[in-house]
Amino acid sequence: MSASANRTSPPSVIELKRQIAQRHIGFPASLEQAMRLLLSRPEIVAFGTLQSVATACGVSGTTVIRLAAKAGYRSFKEMKAAFRQHLIFCARTT
Repeated sequence: MSASANRTSPPSVIELKRQIAQRHIGFPASLEQAMRLLLSRPEIVAFGTLQSVATACGVSGTTVIRLAAKAGYRSFKEMKAAFRQHLIFCARTT
């Protein structure tokens, strides 16, 4: 079951990190490696296209879509918006 099945709104990046840390979300090896990269460099997804994110992560576009779904987002576009909001929040707090 994906995280999206239990929520009505997409998780923020901070909420996503919390869920991962508490092991509420687990990723297969290829997805975990991609998610680690995206969490360490959120600008990749916030300002990238599906294809550029896939290339940066060394996976296919389909894998990025699966990653977004596993993380609790309804689409890549929704994940991208959450990462953009995260960067905006971080910029305002520094």
